[in-house]
Amino acid sequence: MGDKRLQPPLPRAEPRIRVLHDHVTIDGYRWLRDRDNPDVRAYLEAEGGYAEQAAAHLSALKAEIIAEIEGRQLREGALPSFQVGPFEYFQRHEQGQSHPRWWRRPAGGDRAELVIDPNVLEGAEVFYRLGVFEPSDDGRFVAFSFDVIGDENYELRVRDMETGRDVWQGSRRAAMVAWASDGHTLFFTRERPRLRRQCNELIRLDIATGDSEVVFEEANGYLEIRVRRSDSGVWLFLDVIASSDWSSPVHMGAAEVWCIPADEAGGKWRRIVRRELGCNIYVEHWRDSFLFRADDAGPSCRLVRAPINDPSPSSWEEVVPHRAGVALEEVHILEKHLVVLEREGLRPRLVSRDGRGGVGATIVPEEPSCTLKVGLSAGGIHSVARHPFRSSKLVYSISSFVTPDTVVEHDLADPRSTVLYQARVPGYDAAQYVATVVMAKAEDGVQVPISLVARRDRTNPGPVLLNVYGCYGSTRWPSFMAARLSLLDRGVAFGWVHVRGGGELGRPWHEAATRDRKRITYTDLIAAAEGLVDIGFASRDAIVIEGSSGGGGTVLATAALRPDLFCAVLAKVPLCDILDTEMDFMMPYALQETAEYGDPHIAHEYRYLRSYDPYYNLSADRPLPPTYVDAALDDGQVLYYQPARYVAQRRSCSADRDPELVFRMRMVGGHSGASHGPSVDEERAFRMAWTLDHLRRSSS
Repeated sequence: MGDKRLQPPLPRAEPRIRVLHDHVTIDGYRWLRDRDNPDVRAYLEAEGGYAEQAAAHLSALKAEIIAEIEGRQLREGALPSFQVGPFEYFQRHEQGQSHPRWWRRPAGGDRAELVIDPNVLEGAEVFYRLGVFEPSDDGRFVAFSFDVIGDENYELRVRDMETGRDVWQGSRRAAMVAWASDGHTLFFTRERPRLRRQCNELIRLDIATGDSEVVFEEANGYLEIRVRRSDSGVWLFLDVIASSDWSSPVHMGAAEVWCIPADEAGGKWRRIVRRELGCNIYVEHWRDSFLFRADDAGPSCRLVRAPINDPSPSSWEEVVPHRAGVALEEVHILEKHLVVLEREGLRPRLVSRDGRGGVGATIVPEEPSCTLKVGLSAGGIHSVARHPFRSSKLVYSISSFVTPDTVVEHDLADPRSTVLYQARVPGYDAAQYVATVVMAKAEDGVQVPISLVARRDRTNPGPVLLNVYGCYGSTRWPSFMAARLSLLDRGVAFGWVHVRGGGELGRPWHEAATRDRKRITYTDLIAAAEGLVDIGFASRDAIVIEGSSGGGGTVLATAALRPDLFCAVLAKVPLCDILDTEMDFMMPYALQETAEYGDPHIAHEYRYLRSYDPYYNLSADRPLPPTYVDAALDDGQVLYYQPARYVAQRRSCSADRDPELVFRMRMVGGHSGASHGPSVDEERAFRMAWTLDHLRRSSS
C-alpha cells in the first residue's frame, strides 16, 4: 500500500456497556455521533488524510482514469421532451452551467421560455438534486422540489408561470406530488420528523388561497403513503404501502388504496382496497373500470378488472391470469391500449392488450438482462415517468451493460419503432464487449443468476468486480455506465449478483432471505463468487466485491464469513451497524429494518442478527480483506457516524490498526455522492484505482 511507515489514525475509545437478553456489549465509539464535537471532525479529517497518503502511489493511475472518464462524456444530444397539457418540457445543459435548466414550449411550437434555473438556487453551486418537477394541467403552475444539502429532505416550491415567481414554498420534507385537474390544487406527501424517512401525511394545498391541510395520516409506523395520478388523469390514488418493501419505485403493491376523482379535489377520499384483504395491489384506471394488479392468486401477480362503482373482490374479472415464473411488474394505460411490463427470469418484455385482454404487440429486448422503463421522467428522485395517454405511441427506454441509454417510441396501432434518443459515448464500440447471464448453485441448490459484462478479448479466468445489494426486495438491473469502461478495458469483468433478499425474481426471492434467513443473502454471494471460479471465469485470487448502502452492509457481512475468498471489498455508505440502527428508532429506516433483519428486542432474532452484524463481529482473530469504506457527513440514510464507528472499531481490533483499511468522508453531498463537479469523477477514479491496485497485488 505504498509507504509502510504510515500509521492509520485511531480515535479514543469511551466504553459504553449495554445488556440485552443477558448479553453484554461494549461499544467504545458511540461518541462519534456528536458531529459538533471538534474531536469528531479531527478524526474524520485524519482518516481522510491517511486514505490520501496510503493511495498516493496511485495518483498517476487515478489521473489517467479521470482523463478517460472525461473523454467519454456525452458530447451531443438531449433527452426527448415530455408533454403536459399544452406544453412540452425539456432540459438544456448550457456551457458554464453546473446544472441543466428547465424550459418549455407550446406543443408543436418553437418558441421556448425558461421554467426553472437550478443554478440560481442558493447552495446549488455546492450540491443540487431534483426531487420532483410537476406542471399543472394548464401549465399555469409548476411544482418542483430540490435538495441543496444532500440529506434528501426536499424543499417544495410552486412557481407561477405567468409571473415567474414562486407563489408557495413549504417544508423540506416533501416527497411525491400530484395535481388535481382544477389546476390550482396540489396534493403532496410529507415525512413526519419522528418517523424519519417515512411519508405518513398527505397535504392538500390550494395555490389560489395558500391554504393547506392534512387530509390523510397513516399512524402505523410500518406503513407509508404515496400519492399519484392515474395514467388517464381522471383519478388520484393514495397508496398505503409497507415501508420495508422497495420492490418497485412506483408500481409498488399497496396494502390499502384510496381514490378521489381528479376534478373533485375538495371531495372525500374513497377506500377501494382495504388492508384487511391481506394482499398487495396496484390500481389503475381504464375506461369504465379499475384495474388491479394483485398477488392474491400467487406472488407473480395477476391482473383483474372491476366496475368503478363496485371494486370489491366479488366483482373482479380476470384479465391476465397468474403465471408461475412470469412476474407481472407494471401496468400502463393508453387510451386504447393496456400495456404490461412482464419479466420471465431476468428478461423483461412489454405486452400490449386490448380491452378483453387479447395480446397485441410484444416488445422483447435482445439483452439477456437489462433496465427497461416505460415513459419519460423528469429525473427527480420522486418523479414519476409519464407517457401520452391519448396516443397509440408507447415511449420506453432501455439500458444495459453494453447498450447506452436509448429512448424508443413504438406505435401500437401501426407497429413501428423509432429511436428518439441514444446516448453517444465518444470512442465506445459495443462490439468489443459481451454481456451474459450465468447461474451459480447456492448452498441449498437454488440457482442464483449473475449478470456479467467483459471485453470480448478478455482472457479467462481473470479478475472480477461483483456488485450486490440484496435487501428490501429492491431490484437491481444492468445499466450502462461509461466510467465502468476503464475497468473493462483493463481486463476486469463486472457483474451484478442477484442474490436472494433482492426482488429480481419476485417477492419470494426477497422473502427467502429476511429475518432468521438473512444469512442466505451472504451465502448466495459466496456461492456466486465460487461458481465463477468453478466455471473458469474468475481467478480465485482476483475477486472484489462491492456494495452501496444496504449492499455495503452485505459485502462487509459476507467478507467476515469468507475473508479468504475476496482480495478486496468496496463498501460505499454501508449499513454496517444493523443492531444499533434498529435499537434507535430515531435513526433513518430503523423501524423498517426490523422487517428485513429481525427485531433485536426478540431474543432469538437478536442472537441471529448478532451472529453476522458487521460491527459486532469484528475481532483481532478475524482479519478481513483490504477494504474501502466511504460516508457522507450530510447523508440522510446511512448517517456519517455509522461507517465511522465501524472503521474505528475495526482499527481498534487490529494490532497494526489495519492499514489496508481506508476510509473517506465526503464533506459535501449525500448518500449518492457529489451531484456535480470534479469530485464526481475523482470519487469514481479513486475507487477504480484502488481496486486495480489490489487486484494487481493479489495476483503478483
